[in-house]
Amino acid sequence: MRRLLGFLLRPDMSLWRYSLCLAPLALIPSALFYSLARFFAETAGMDVAAHAAPAREVTFGNVFGAVVFAPVFETFMLAGLLGVLLSTSLRPTACAAISAVLWGGFHGLFGALWFFGTAWSFFVFSCGYISWRRASFRHGFLAAAVPHALVNSIAILLLWSAKSAV
Repeated sequence: MRRLLGFLLRPDMSLWRYSLCLAPLALIPSALFYSLARFFAETAGMDVAAHAAPAREVTFGNVFGAVVFAPVFETFMLAGLLGVLLSTSLRPTACAAISAVLWGGFHGLFGALWFFGTAWSFFVFSCGYISWRRASFRHGFLAAAVPHALVNSIAILLLWSAKSAV
């Protein structure tokens, strides 16, 4: 875990390479956490459909919203939240964790299980912002928004391919 946090908070590579590395680092564990939460919810007899992320059709508007609008808007909001959290005596890791829980909770309002699919990703995006914000706001913004857009792009692509296969 220490090595992972070192990579997230003290990158030794270009911003673009870092951003590309963050996408699978955010997506794969998030998908695993969501799948585990869904499995345990089903095992407990919960109505998983009632607590899952909202169903989405693959339309131009939804793709634009998920791949462009959400990463840009949410990264501005994330930057503001982290600005407040980082102004306290909390460590950067704690700030990223609080940010992740809050963003997971926000997404969970639309489907409780969605919390488990987004909290880890937002921890990674928050770490990206925190680590690159030292260089500039633009760097921090890109370090969070680019992986977010890539994760959402992959999610939309998987949704589209699953619907096409049916």
